[in-house]
Amino acid sequence: MQDQFGRNITYLRVSLIDRCNLRCFYCMPQGFSNPFKEDELLALEEVFEIVSLFQELGVRKVRLTGGEPLLRKGVPELVAKIKSLPGIREVVMTSNGVLLNAFAARLKQAGLDRINVSLDTLSPETFRRITGLDKLKDVLDGIEAAVACGIAPIKINAVLMKGWNDHEVTALAAFAVERGMEVRFIEWMPTAADIRAVREDRFLSVDFARRKIEEAYGLIPDLSEPFAPARSFFIQGTRSKVGFISPLSNAFCPMCNRVRLRANGMLKTCLHGKEDLDIRTLLRSGCPRERIKREILHTVWRRPEEHFLNNASVPHNDFVMTAVGG
Repeated sequence: MQDQFGRNITYLRVSLIDRCNLRCFYCMPQGFSNPFKEDELLALEEVFEIVSLFQELGVRKVRLTGGEPLLRKGVPELVAKIKSLPGIREVVMTSNGVLLNAFAARLKQAGLDRINVSLDTLSPETFRRITGLDKLKDVLDGIEAAVACGIAPIKINAVLMKGWNDHEVTALAAFAVERGMEVRFIEWMPTAADIRAVREDRFLSVDFARRKIEEAYGLIPDLSEPFAPARSFFIQGTRSKVGFISPLSNAFCPMCNRVRLRANGMLKTCLHGKEDLDIRTLLRSGCPRERIKREILHTVWRRPEEHFLNNASVPHNDFVMTAVGG
């Protein structure tokens, strides 16, 4: 499966639910919540059916995300079913970690290969201000549970925010180093009007985080994942790595090998593009598998060359991160 610019698509990100049990201000501006109706959400059986179509078209890696994917019943069973598909080499997950303590062992048993956990701060007060809830201990307990049951590697995702967690860059790196994890710093993305309006007050290039970490540790380039969005480095003298994701200051579009399935069955070939194909309607109308696959191939072929985050004149009319799946 290839787009018109020669990029091979081997990675599918699947949003299982558009709801979340946190209210991070960079993701849900002003507490935004406009969930899909129950019949608009894909059933997990439909999710599996669609993943199997993409697997037949060359997808080898599947990421389950949300909202918060662990709010959806039956996730460990879905992981096991996807892992059973021939050709799927990796099933991974992104979670906010709040429910991970209860699910870590079952996810490991189901075959989950690794997990990314969102953790922007180690301060309970800052966590509450960012997320709207006092749940930092739940997240930390979830991370420890994942470590204990052998899910590895574990990646910590931290959105870099001026005046909020920029003073914690080294502490977050040390947290990862102590546990043999990878930490990734992500640039603030202006994904909606409310978020764009405060960009200048909160945006920091990940180069800031890189300089901070280089002051404390030596960094060695890691070239093992050329299609990953993060510029990755080994932290010298440790078992850990650090990654820097820079969708604004250093766009990685030329290497992008992924497409996204929203929780309502809409396919997005670019995170910051429009909805491109309604797979749910095709599936529920009884459309033959081969025709759906042709529609997917045609849609992926027309994928845009790059995102438009740096173009303020292009509105993100359909973009709320909890609904898109990151």
